[in-house]
Amino acid sequence: MDQQATATTLASVDPLVLSALAGDRHAERELCARLLPAIRAFAARRLRAASAEDFSQDVLTLFIEALRSGRVQDGSRLAAFALGICRNLARERARNDERRRELSDLYGPTSDDLETWDAPLRVRRDHLEDCFSQLTERSRQVMRSTFCEDSLDSDIARLLAISEANVRIIRHRTLAVLRDCLSRPISWTGHAGVAS
Repeated sequence: MDQQATATTLASVDPLVLSALAGDRHAERELCARLLPAIRAFAARRLRAASAEDFSQDVLTLFIEALRSGRVQDGSRLAAFALGICRNLARERARNDERRRELSDLYGPTSDDLETWDAPLRVRRDHLEDCFSQLTERSRQVMRSTFCEDSLDSDIARLLAISEANVRIIRHRTLAVLRDCLSRPISWTGHAGVAS
């Protein structure tokens, strides 16, 4: 391209584009604001609402990166350049989604597998809750304070007005009771508040 053609091309380019290409951050932001509605429209036709917003953000990030790295050669075709980013990113995501589906179909668990694997955990949790409900209030408080609230023995002792040694004894005995309870089927007869 000779100098006269270059001058003509530069004269036809929006001054905002020239400023952005020269590194003006304010101009970059203004260009992004102008391009965003078109990018969102592209995304809305192809993606769900939540994904569309992420997609738009990714396109603008790639657009700015291309501007700053000098990969935009023709300032008069900036909108077409941004549309190209949209198309490429959409194709890349579609390929990744397809690959993920293929891998899931080949190697992923079925819904029956997930149900089977989750069932013992659900039963185990229910069993633990049943065993926990049979403890005395003081034993439950020691266990909650220790394992849920991460309290120190001294804090638990103050809360329950007992010694720290007593806190450790209650915790030790309660854990033994819970282990025993979990090792056998639950029985609601004769279990009014176990552990001290």
